[in-house]
Amino acid sequence: LDLPLYLDNPLKACAIAELWFGAGREVENLVMLNLGTGVGAGIVVNGALYRGSTNSAGEWGHTTIALDGRACRCGAHGCMEAYVGAPGIVQHLRDVAPDSPLLHGDDQTATIAAIADAAGRGDPTAAEVIRVTARYLGAGIANMINLFNPDVVVLGGWVGMQLGAFLLPGLRSSVARTALSQPLAAARIEMCQLQHTTSIGAATFALEGYLATANAKLRD
Repeated sequence: LDLPLYLDNPLKACAIAELWFGAGREVENLVMLNLGTGVGAGIVVNGALYRGSTNSAGEWGHTTIALDGRACRCGAHGCMEAYVGAPGIVQHLRDVAPDSPLLHGDDQTATIAAIADAAGRGDPTAAEVIRVTARYLGAGIANMINLFNPDVVVLGGWVGMQLGAFLLPGLRSSVARTALSQPLAAARIEMCQLQHTTSIGAATFALEGYLATANAKLRD
């Protein structure tokens, strides 16, 4: 079939889905943050996806949050991902309570689920893990607010969706302490409300391509 094929990064797909159908429907500037095993950002500036010169924009997880900090899988030290990604959160738990029953060996998914469940029950160990994670996450979000002056920051990803409700109060306090007042006043921080965000974004790329082609034909 003589049909175009559209390929892109999942984070950028999530950002475009939020722009068209989620928290970004009525704004021009948006940051979509993904918390999972890895950590990254999709960035929308003036209504358009920001890609950078080599389509690598959004590697927020590999910005430095702690000089000479934890080792990151990228080979550097002190990356955001090492503190707010799933492995980093599990490490917070090990630091707080090495023998915690919330730990499930190398199974990050089970451990994150256990932390979420325990946080919902008011468990003090889970609360401390949430507090520490929110502190780092808030500082990282403040950096994005200072850099990009977004209308909205959206928190998603499988870790973000499980822990976000517990993280939001602490991270908002951390953001308020760290971000500049002017861009902070214009920004709101929300949880992702869409289901299947990556799939919606992938379909939206195809729709954008179709509309661009149709508009070009009309101009001709």
